[in-house]
Amino acid sequence: MSLALMLVALLAAVGVLGLGVWVMGRFVPGDGEVPPGVPRPAVPEPGAPVGGYTLVRAADGGDAAEADVPVPARTVARVRELLALGREIEAVRVLRDAAGMDERRARETVDRLRDPRRP
Repeated sequence: MSLALMLVALLAAVGVLGLGVWVMGRFVPGDGEVPPGVPRPAVPEPGAPVGGYTLVRAADGGDAAEADVPVPARTVARVRELLALGREIEAVRVLRDAAGMDERRARETVDRLRDPRRP
């Protein structure tokens, strides 16, 4: 008897959840639907700090799998500080350890961070 009661309770719970999903689908607009007159949320520019991290683009325009590497903003600041002091090898080491990059990619990224035109 208790097994039958548990199955009925399970079916009732699935029914209630299904009904809730259906109701929400009918009354709440989806991702692509924005009512007229409502502004879309701003999307941050690539390379802009997001949540304390900066996306660093691959130096050679590599494939999508390695296009963006999250690097903490504090690490980027430290790397730029080391570059200003002329300590490039230490800057590469700091970036490699913080972002988990290999030596080549860390060196290319440090070369890109040295460019003063980059934000």
